[in-house]
Amino acid sequence: MIRYRKILFLLVLGIIPHNSFTQDILWLHYFNQYKLSYKFSIDSDIGYREYFSEGNRGQIRSGLRYDITENMYVRAGVMLVDGTQVRQEIRPYQDFVIKTRFNAFTLSQRVRFEEQFFGDNAQTKIRLRYNPSIKYSSSFGYLTFGIEPFVALNENDFRIVSNRTYIGITRRAYKNIFVTLEYINERGYKRNERQHINETNLIRVKINHVIHPLKVGPLFGRKKVTLE
Repeated sequence: MIRYRKILFLLVLGIIPHNSFTQDILWLHYFNQYKLSYKFSIDSDIGYREYFSEGNRGQIRSGLRYDITENMYVRAGVMLVDGTQVRQEIRPYQDFVIKTRFNAFTLSQRVRFEEQFFGDNAQTKIRLRYNPSIKYSSSFGYLTFGIEPFVALNENDFRIVSNRTYIGITRRAYKNIFVTLEYINERGYKRNERQHINETNLIRVKINHVIHPLKVGPLFGRKKVTLE
């Protein structure tokens, strides 16, 4: 247990910037998966970011998910964004996620396409997000480390506009509820991707909740039992 804590501490030191924080944010995030059947579900989330003494940002998102296999799924939906620190935005998205397990480790890879439509009639942005992460299952909980570059697809040059690096720990709170505490470092880049123009440090508290309704009816492929 002590060894795992040392590894977690060293990883945090590696991604926390050693200069003064440029922008600090508290991010509260709730995720909900409502199972419609063994293959289909509605994935939704609602989030709130507090930019300390500077403003806030809210988001709500929902989409339809289809499980291709136990470790692979696709999803599509839309997100609404608003707040004092951001422009109003409608953001359709499309996901492809695959997971690979190696003993106590799980490698997760998500590819997401996003189309950003802004309320002030600004130019629509299209971007790609690639999110590889590794999760380790321990007696203390699930330890996760990942990155997520954001790639602009409809600008003059194909480039990374920002990147997230994060580390977190997840523990089960109830049967189908998990709580995660994450540190996220996000950097935006100029044309030269080695020089970042802004930096954000986020502490995210995340709740994941899976709802399994009664497993009867045609969607689940089971017949309802009736008493004669």
